[in-house]
Amino acid sequence: MKKGKIAGKIAAIICAGALALACFGCSSSSTPETVENPINIVALNGPTGIGMANLSESTGKYNVQFVSQPDQVVSAISNGSVDIAAVPTNLASVLYNKTQGGVKVISLDSEGSLYILDTTGTVSSIADLKGKTIYATGQGANPQYVLEYLLQQAGMTPGQDVTINYLAQHSELASMVASGEAQIAMLPEPFVSVAETQNSNAKVAINLNDAWKQTTGNDMALGCVIVRTDYLEANGDMVDMFLKDLKTSVDAANNDVDATAQLCVDKGILPNLNVAKAAIPRCSVVDITGDDMVEPINAFLNVLYSSNPKAVGGTVPAEDGFYFKG
Repeated sequence: MKKGKIAGKIAAIICAGALALACFGCSSSSTPETVENPINIVALNGPTGIGMANLSESTGKYNVQFVSQPDQVVSAISNGSVDIAAVPTNLASVLYNKTQGGVKVISLDSEGSLYILDTTGTVSSIADLKGKTIYATGQGANPQYVLEYLLQQAGMTPGQDVTINYLAQHSELASMVASGEAQIAMLPEPFVSVAETQNSNAKVAINLNDAWKQTTGNDMALGCVIVRTDYLEANGDMVDMFLKDLKTSVDAANNDVDATAQLCVDKGILPNLNVAKAAIPRCSVVDITGDDMVEPINAFLNVLYSSNPKAVGGTVPAEDGFYFKG
C-alpha cells in the first residue's frame, strides 16, 4: 500500500492515539470514529448503493451521497468532487479509459440483480423464451448485453427467435407488469419486488445471475467500487480504512436486512420498506476484493466488449492498471 501524505499520516496517528487512550486494550485493527478530512463518496440508488447504506452512518469519516443517474457519478469523479464511487462495472471501465487511468477498481460490490418475471407460468429457463415477447429496460447498457448474450448462447437470435421491446424507465415497466400489460419482463431489483407486490401472478422465473454463471462459469459482475487514482496514491491509509468499513457495511446489509431496509428507505436508496425487505436479499450485495474480483469483472467486461466495444469505453482495461488489490 502506498503511503499517504504527511498530514494524513499525522491525522491517522492522532486518531489512533485517541482510540488507545479511550479504549485501552482494543484490537490494533480498530479504525477511528472520525478523521480530519472525511472521504467523499457517491453511490447510485439501487443495488450499488445498498452496500453503502450502513457505511453512510459513519458521518465522522464519510460523506456519502446517493444519486439516481450515472452521469451524476461521472461528473463527480471527473471533477474530483468525490474520492470513491459505487458504479456499474462497465461505467468503471468507461471512466478508466476516459480518464486514462484516473480511477481504479477496489471492490466488486454487486453481482446479479437482474431477473425475468413471468405472469403466464410458462417460463422457467432461457430456452423457454423462444417465440416469446419480452419487455425489458436497459437498452444500450448492461441489461441488454446480458440478455442478448444469454439468448445467443442458448441458440437464439434476438429480434428473430425472441421479440424484445425496450422501455426507457424501470418504473414504467414495473407498472406494466403490475397491470398485466407486460406478461414477461426483464427487470432489476428493486423493481422486481415492486412489480411482485402489485401483481400476485408475477413470479421470478429466471435468476439471470444463475443463468450467467451456468453459461460463463462466473457470477455476474454488475457493480463495483472505484477510487480516484490520485486520491489512492495520496491517501492509501484512508482507502485501507474504507475497505475495512465497507466490508462491515456489506455484512450488516446481508445479516440485518430489516435495519438496512429502513436505512435504504430513509436515504432514498429504495422506494419503501416492504419493497426494500424483499429486494435486498435478491440484490446480491457482496464485498469481493483483491485477486478474487478480477476474473468475474474481466469476464463480464469481455462479454460486453464483444457485443459493443463502446459499452466498456472502447477497450477492456489491462489488469495491472485497472485494479487495486490492496
